[in-house]
Amino acid sequence: MMITVPPGVDSGTKIRLKGQGGRGLRNGPPGDLLITFQVEPDRFFKREGLDVIAPVPINIAQATLGSKISVKTLDGKKVAIRIPHGTPNGKRFRVRGQGITKDGRTGDLIVQVDVSVPEKLTEDQEKAMREFAEASGLKY
Repeated sequence: MMITVPPGVDSGTKIRLKGQGGRGLRNGPPGDLLITFQVEPDRFFKREGLDVIAPVPINIAQATLGSKISVKTLDGKKVAIRIPHGTPNGKRFRVRGQGITKDGRTGDLIVQVDVSVPEKLTEDQEKAMREFAEASGLKY
């Protein structure tokens, strides 16, 4: 049996197929078949209602100095996002109309930046970071 999965279906959504269930008692008419959907999570995108969250890693220089990044949408296209200088970890950027479409409404793509900090620095990088911290009055 083939069924059509409605666009934007979410976990817990149920579809009733009238008369497609088992036979009724004493040769009565067949009952209904109830299908409950369980949507598997994507390895990259997360879902919040009709909005789709895309966690995107950026480096500390991109977050501090600003940058332009490219992010894939659900349909595989790419959109450019401008990261302003001084962007904090977890900051979200909204791309309107690139989320999930359901019942005539469309959500947004939410790009959430994850600022990665290097675990190890070369001697020159560490020296530059110390100079930056001292020039900025940052304690370490």
